[in-house]
Amino acid sequence: MPLRVQCGHRHDFTVITVIGDVDSNGVSHLGDNIDEALRDTAPRLLFDLSHMEFIDSAGLRQLVRACGTARRSGGTCALCCLCPTPRKIMHLTGMVAAFDIYPSMDAALAGGPIESPASIELS
Repeated sequence: MPLRVQCGHRHDFTVITVIGDVDSNGVSHLGDNIDEALRDTAPRLLFDLSHMEFIDSAGLRQLVRACGTARRSGGTCALCCLCPTPRKIMHLTGMVAAFDIYPSMDAALAGGPIESPASIELS
């Protein structure tokens, strides 16, 4: 499925909804949307991945870059609603440890319960 990205605001978060496959063909489109969201001072990013069916290493790099930049700017970054295939890829690559992951959008917006807290710091 071709990649589509939708950005919006809920509560104090910039919600980036990723729809389809995140691979080298569409990763620049995701990166452009991330760059726009990172223009905020102390951005609070929330990636809704409920419709993301696949992610490759280029897509993972974009998520790592977004979260690292947001945190260095005094903001936050989290993922929610991972589908089975991207979840498996994140576990296999060890990238699950880089992100705060919530089971649902409501849990993420409320600050918990968290499914998997970040256990490594991104540089």
